[in-house]
Amino acid sequence: CDMEGQEITMKKLWIVLSLATLLLTVVAAPVALADAPIEGRAGRAELRFLEGMIDHHQMALDMANDCLAKATSESVLTNCQNIIDAQTAEITIMQGWLLAWYNVDYSPMSMNDMTGMMGDDMGGMDHGGMEGMPATDPAMMMGMMAGLNRLEGVEYEIAWLEAMIDHHDDAIHMSERLLERIPEGEGHAELREMAQQIIDDQSAEIEAMESLITDLSA
Repeated sequence: CDMEGQEITMKKLWIVLSLATLLLTVVAAPVALADAPIEGRAGRAELRFLEGMIDHHQMALDMANDCLAKATSESVLTNCQNIIDAQTAEITIMQGWLLAWYNVDYSPMSMNDMTGMMGDDMGGMDHGGMEGMPATDPAMMMGMMAGLNRLEGVEYEIAWLEAMIDHHDDAIHMSERLLERIPEGEGHAELREMAQQIIDDQSAEIEAMESLITDLSA
């Protein structure tokens, strides 16, 4: 019994050490190239992608939180929570890269915050005209949620999955464009790896969501 207990303890210790190593790797990644901003067109492409994808991920979080509040199917709720977990972590990593590589402290604006600001007296200010404001497109943010507030139950879940599939498709195209515009060997390798990971992960998620739609429609 003592031997079995020791083996279980060792396994737990190995798991904890492995997770700690992974966390340190993720945390250290943003500062690894803090003194190496990319100049010229490649650098501008990185900045556009990072800020744009942070905003895009924030839209996914807004949609996923709406899903958690309204969906009832366990499979759909699990999908929404997985999106929140994955894209929250990616936002943190991309914010770290922006700060380390380009000295840009960037925060996305949630749909609720954007709606509140649009209700304030903004006086015809052009989008992005206020210093420090994120580049999120409010029309795009609200367009992704169009009609969902009028639906309930399975109808809501199917419509939400369809909207998230479209949203994932946009992220895939954004990532593909980055890989096309910044050839391998130029720019930050970590960013290229994340772009490819987004393509792989969200392509797989689209397949899973299409399957969910089929199941829910039966």
